[in-house]
Amino acid sequence: LKRPYELSAPPRWRAEDPRAVRRRVWELSEALLRAASPKAAGFAFTAMAVSKNFRGSPHVDKNDISVQYALSLGEFAVGGGKLCVEESASVVRAFDTRGRLVCIDGRFPHWVSGYVGERYSVIFYRSSGELDPSTCAVHEV
Repeated sequence: LKRPYELSAPPRWRAEDPRAVRRRVWELSEALLRAASPKAAGFAFTAMAVSKNFRGSPHVDKNDISVQYALSLGEFAVGGGKLCVEESASVVRAFDTRGRLVCIDGRFPHWVSGYVGERYSVIFYRSSGELDPSTCAVHEV
């Protein structure tokens, strides 16, 4: 999702209109991020990815220009669906993101471990603006 346009007047969309749904998802997700920590509150993200049952192989996010904040929600088996990040050629860290925000640099290889059940993820990232140097894979929230 891209940041919604600023409206000069309330929209006349029905609550179930996709534009209204996307705007509400954005507003609720942004409120969650802003309440997580002072550092997260100050993160200037330009986009957010919301996915259901994403199962990705190791990849890097080529469009990221900074860190990203990630969390997952849903009914999936305990121990699965972890966000794995390659810190170096010999070190991989796995984070349980269920209801928990983590901060990683998506420009390092990362993926989601296998899981059983229904898993949603919300990723806040920046793809425009000033480039932050890529210094380490894992950051404090």
